[in-house]
Amino acid sequence: MRPTKTAISDALKAEAPASDGRRARSQASRSKIVEALMELIVSGHSNPSTANIAKQAGVGLRSVFRHFDDKDAIYREVDAILVRAYQPVIEAPFQSEDWQSRLMEMVERRCQISEELAPYRISSAAARERSAFLKENYQQLHNREKSRLNAVLPSHMQTGTPVGRAILVAMSFDTWRLLRLDEHLSADETVTAVKRLVSDIIDRAEV
Repeated sequence: MRPTKTAISDALKAEAPASDGRRARSQASRSKIVEALMELIVSGHSNPSTANIAKQAGVGLRSVFRHFDDKDAIYREVDAILVRAYQPVIEAPFQSEDWQSRLMEMVERRCQISEELAPYRISSAAARERSAFLKENYQQLHNREKSRLNAVLPSHMQTGTPVGRAILVAMSFDTWRLLRLDEHLSADETVTAVKRLVSDIIDRAEV
């Protein structure tokens, strides 16, 4: 998996440039505002104000609202960039044949994505109560994660069962955050710990 900056940079470059000068300037201004929000989030400002975004972008507050109706509209742009950057990783084919090995691959994949997108996930959680878009986006993300997990788990361990719910929690961003940021485990130690959690859940369920 590529480093965050490279993946996101590639996604930003993928946007087709506008053909005429006026549209190109407008597009450049929008991009500066979006990238400013992303820079603030990565630098630790989990819920920056619109004024802070404008300052970081080097534009006036009026310019922000000329290009975006509200802060949710900027969050939508950020989300689109992150989806372009990481969808290929999330949806990459598994290398393993059996479901348990595929599940371990999924653990590794989710932990690495959490490693790279942690500032954005933390920011989203901090701003979610004031943002209709972030609330809806989080629910959609949660549903997609359940769906992908159910595609790997056998029928008796789907996320609608107690065992499946336990696996879902073990593989969640919140579990990764507790181990990696609160318990200060290394990235590799966090992967190992999550794999152990998931394996223990499966072993107990199959006894």
